[in-house]
Amino acid sequence: MERGNSEEDRISILPESLIHHILSFMSITYAVQTCVLSKRWQYIWTSMPVLRFSNNYVCDWEASDDDFYEEPYFRTKGFLKFVDRVLKLRDNNSDIQRFELKCSNFHVSRRKIYEFIETAVNHNVQEVYIKTDPMYGFEIPPCLCTCESLTKLELKLRFDEGDGEYQNKFILPTEMSLPRLKSLCLKLNDLSFHDENLTNRFFSSFPCLESLIMEFGDGFINMNLNISLPKLEYLKFECWNFESYSEVKLHAPSLVSFVFNSYLSTSFTLESLPSLVNADIEIKIYIKDQWPPSNSEIHEGMEEFYAQRCMRFLRRFHRVKVLTLRNAFIKALGGSPGILDAQPPKFCNLQHLELETYLSRDCLCSIFYVLKISPNIESVSLQISKLNLYAFPVYPYCDEVKFNPENIGDYWDAGLSLSCMILHLKFVEIKGLRGWVNELKFLEILLKHAMVLEEVILNSYSTKSVILDSDSNEKDSRRKKQMKKFSEMLRKFPTVSKKIVILLNS
Repeated sequence: MERGNSEEDRISILPESLIHHILSFMSITYAVQTCVLSKRWQYIWTSMPVLRFSNNYVCDWEASDDDFYEEPYFRTKGFLKFVDRVLKLRDNNSDIQRFELKCSNFHVSRRKIYEFIETAVNHNVQEVYIKTDPMYGFEIPPCLCTCESLTKLELKLRFDEGDGEYQNKFILPTEMSLPRLKSLCLKLNDLSFHDENLTNRFFSSFPCLESLIMEFGDGFINMNLNISLPKLEYLKFECWNFESYSEVKLHAPSLVSFVFNSYLSTSFTLESLPSLVNADIEIKIYIKDQWPPSNSEIHEGMEEFYAQRCMRFLRRFHRVKVLTLRNAFIKALGGSPGILDAQPPKFCNLQHLELETYLSRDCLCSIFYVLKISPNIESVSLQISKLNLYAFPVYPYCDEVKFNPENIGDYWDAGLSLSCMILHLKFVEIKGLRGWVNELKFLEILLKHAMVLEEVILNSYSTKSVILDSDSNEKDSRRKKQMKKFSEMLRKFPTVSKKIVILLNS
């Protein structure tokens, strides 16, 4: 068999669509430079369907190197000139599949951004991604809100500085219709919606929307949104404003997955969730004048308020099959024992429970409560969170396991129990195990009530660090001793299941 010519240019003979796909993985500056390779390559870049512009990778063509790295003005000038020329030299007969514009950490005029977006819209763009730090607010170009080809829109905007009437406003046009939009991601930091009526119209202008991500900083305030999205399947809502005082009502009969993380100053109501399968719930807690801030410690006297709000929220997800609960929500739910005595709808569909918690006493109350109202649960995955660096321990013996069985009961038994057996739980996994008494108590109660439990996998926390020194070796040795003692105590506990296997990975 003859050897092929080693100098054969195999890439150039590929179909243009495949070459475009290869070029889409590299910086557009390098893609443009391929025009010097040969006549075949001279104009290939002008019809690339994926255009990714980032100020981090574009050099100025006119300013000197010293000017480029020392003066933000030259960086801005060079970047904008490059984007402008690439778009103006583009093949007019070629559509744009995806247009990305990342120009953070310096200011670009709204006029320029609008020009770039308009060019993309004129080329039947399907996906648009904009990341920028506007000085005077951000107004969505009307052409973008009426783009019939648009299927995906991502806006990551962070208000930097400026003044004027619309200095930190997210401004919408009066005409909005996006009939093909399926995915919308809005991440607004310190930008607020300018008009409530237009905002409601905006969220009602995509009848085919399937995925919605809403992440708001301090700008989301005093809004009342009533959103109806009949085809929405995935929703993520996150709000970092502890004084939002906003209300969101969502009607999404096709919703399958829901992720929530917000202060309770935002009232979020989900109506009619017959299709919901996955729910991931966390809340943020604000304590005035506390420094450093805590995301899970509740001010004394507010326990019942938070427990009631969390219980009301939890009841909406009684049809889910997979439920994820996180630190502050778990702690708040168990903060007022009387609230847990209420009888919410059974979580009869729940098969898998994921938990992220540091297993305080309140957290254990919440976890056992959820297990009690979930008669068909089959598996539980638990991630032990690291304690807040500034927080005091919330339970005793957090350094090492040194106790007798009698000592556990003195602190933990009251109120911590399961009044019924767990009939279908087969698998439990715990990650980040530290050998603390609260972890042992959780497992003790679980082993007494899980009738068909088959496998328990315990993974201890890691003491590995980038720098290996005597201190890290000492910590690792101490960890192994803790885990050995923990294992010895664990194996003394009675188990109701006859075929259980416990694996401890230390």
